[in-house]
Amino acid sequence: MNHPVDYYEPVLTIGTVAKKIDVSVQTIRLYEQEGLVIPFKTDSGRRMYSMHDLDRLFCIRKMIAEDRMNLQGIKRILSFVPCWEFKGGLDKDCLNCPAYYEAEGPCWSLRNKGEKCILEDCRTCEVYRLDFHCDKIKKIIFGHERPQNETKDKNQTE
Repeated sequence: MNHPVDYYEPVLTIGTVAKKIDVSVQTIRLYEQEGLVIPFKTDSGRRMYSMHDLDRLFCIRKMIAEDRMNLQGIKRILSFVPCWEFKGGLDKDCLNCPAYYEAEGPCWSLRNKGEKCILEDCRTCEVYRLDFHCDKIKKIIFGHERPQNETKDKNQTE
């Protein structure tokens, strides 16, 4: 019987994830400490990751290996994700949230949370669960893609 796995269900161990992205377990833990990924922890403290987490980690590895970015640069880019746009729009609660002003890391990695997020589990938040692929980061930050006709026009003139 075939049971499809939920994309967000934590089913991969830290060792499996490390092998899949070709890094050490310590590197995965470093990414966690830096707030780039949030593992699920079992009652015994074992870290488990979802396919979504795996995609996020593949992208982080690509940014480091191919794009020559460091962890601070990646954190800075993720801090530009307008989380308030996914949490009902910019309102008083958002304007009082550290994520609106700080650019030290993604909203889920900040120690102080705004009123909208203080009781929420960041792993289940729509901001953390955004479709995280390296080629879509600008779309997430700016909220739009380049129009198709603009791409065609540019290609025709080259």
